[in-house]
Amino acid sequence: MIQDSAYTPAAVSPEEWAHAKCDKYDYMIAAFCGGAAGLIDVFFVGDPLSSVLGKSADHAADGFVKKAAHFFWKQDPRTTGKMKKKPETLEQCISYLEQAFPVCYDARYAKDLLAEDGVLSGMRPLNHHLLSLAHSPDPIGLIFSIINQFMGYASFVDHGKIIHLIPKKTSGAIPYMQGTNLPSMLFCGFVNWIGHLLSDLAGSSSTRSAGKSGRGAGIPIPFYELFLGCEFGDFDGNTLAETMITVFEQGYDLRFGAAMAIPVLLEELMIRVLWMLRQKLLRKKSWKESLPTAAHADLRIMLIVGNATLCAVDGIDAAAHGLAEGGNMVSFICHLNLIGWARLIMLVLKELSIRLGPVVKKAPAQFAQSILEIAAPAEQKQILDFENRMAAYDQYLQGLYLEFVKQVEMEYQQLFLEIHAAFDGNADEFGRFEHSVKLAEHCGVEDHKIIRNQSQLNDLFL
Repeated sequence: MIQDSAYTPAAVSPEEWAHAKCDKYDYMIAAFCGGAAGLIDVFFVGDPLSSVLGKSADHAADGFVKKAAHFFWKQDPRTTGKMKKKPETLEQCISYLEQAFPVCYDARYAKDLLAEDGVLSGMRPLNHHLLSLAHSPDPIGLIFSIINQFMGYASFVDHGKIIHLIPKKTSGAIPYMQGTNLPSMLFCGFVNWIGHLLSDLAGSSSTRSAGKSGRGAGIPIPFYELFLGCEFGDFDGNTLAETMITVFEQGYDLRFGAAMAIPVLLEELMIRVLWMLRQKLLRKKSWKESLPTAAHADLRIMLIVGNATLCAVDGIDAAAHGLAEGGNMVSFICHLNLIGWARLIMLVLKELSIRLGPVVKKAPAQFAQSILEIAAPAEQKQILDFENRMAAYDQYLQGLYLEFVKQVEMEYQQLFLEIHAAFDGNADEFGRFEHSVKLAEHCGVEDHKIIRNQSQLNDLFL
């Protein structure tokens, strides 16, 4: 067994753990795990059309859609409109989910919407799940789905701009927002969003019917829709946004995203397990101290090295396929593991935040201190006096703001009380009349326009 001279068996403080450094064996382990995961990505993930793991992901998605349809069918309380028999085939399951969770933003062509000529001219069944923002399985998609269900229009991205269009055809299949109050309506909208995403996860019922070999157009990878705003670049005459739409049409959807995540997960799992075993067996730490958490700087660096190695292997493979097809950008991106690259960027940004965060926070204080150091004593006193005056003035403004808020709250409370008393059906007529006068005075109605007694009321109508 290799003895690690960089660490002693004695207990190490949390501060020392946080600033631990990787040795050559840590780098070797990270590079090996990343390289192995990269080879898995090259030979078993590849591109959406020929991916071995992609076919397994498609099969798993089909099974998940079936189980989801069976679950919702059993829980469906409807007496009309519900399938009498439990859906069995994939086509039946997708069809049930489509009719159980209809939405107003599921147009496949521009002709299905009240749109001007030329708007969404490139939208078709292969890409409408990407162009429709509510079809994204992320917070952006949820927000637009709730808004679309409330307002009755559909939100799309057309040439980098978000547009809102009303569906041309309406029928009993287009739902209204269910629920009795705002919380229940939001919950119903959320469930409807989830159910509709499930109906699109493995393609539509028409594309997955018996006898058809296609995999159907799925839903995009989370946050993939952000590429639609990249209206720049020139890739074979197309912008980056148009290129990413073509990539999605090649099958680069959530199912393929799950396949791309497999080598990334394997790489991180291998690094974490091997790191933990080294801490326990070589460095004689307790199991608690050997837990692979983000508190350990050496583990974080190993994960960065491992992911970087995976991305390097993946990038070389993608470049080779792109060059082999005459510099085809679509082929290059189809072979690119975006999940791995996104994970690498997240790890690097997190590490920069950990290491540079305190430095950034101290920068303003250090800048102010440097000014004081170069200033003369009289100038230093003036600067400090100015800071004290600004702090005192800020406190004064804060007091005025709190007093203003308190006064406004009191006025609105009084207004609410007068409104409630003036329209209280259980109160006597005279009391309601008195409160209506006070309400008019409180709202600033001119004195000569306020009716204060019965005689004035009679004069008004007689």
